[in-house]
Amino acid sequence: MITGAALPVLNHLLDQAPGAHARLQRHAGAVARLELGGVGMSFLIGEDGRLLADGGQPPSVTLRLPADALLKRMHEGDAVLRDARIEGDAALAETLGQVLRGLRWDAAEDLSRLIGDAAAERVVGGARAALAGGRDLGARLAASAGEYVADEAQLLVRPVATAVFSDEVDTLRDDLARLQKRIELLERRAQPGR
Repeated sequence: MITGAALPVLNHLLDQAPGAHARLQRHAGAVARLELGGVGMSFLIGEDGRLLADGGQPPSVTLRLPADALLKRMHEGDAVLRDARIEGDAALAETLGQVLRGLRWDAAEDLSRLIGDAAAERVVGGARAALAGGRDLGARLAASAGEYVADEAQLLVRPVATAVFSDEVDTLRDDLARLQKRIELLERRAQPGR
């Protein structure tokens, strides 16, 4: 069951977030449900602000996030929470939103217990550098692919070229309308009896 596996992880992240348990304590006894795509988990907020199994009680609030929310969060940050749909207790939903936005995994802290502080900082620093390099490489590859598709393969039209073309079409339309009026005027003048 996803709730049973996720609760220890969430509680660990809550332990690393200052003030998270205190915020949740205000809603002790409430049941909340988080849904990500079609997968969901319900939990009870304990007296100490920790998350517990819900015992089958109906939720006071349900937060529904799109299936791609975790991936979007890596790139868009907390903006992904704007896509959340909320049903139920608004105050509890607000508190959960604040707590979820504040969750960060302190990998160095967890690793330091196994390999020591200095080594953990080096490992985490190296992982961050590798991720940043990967993001940079991905951005450069995407830019190069976009240039190739637009310029070399000519499968896409750049926005500037579209705007220029649109302006030219507007000018041609206006010129054609003026020419049509002039032709009509000349035809009227050329009619016998006028």
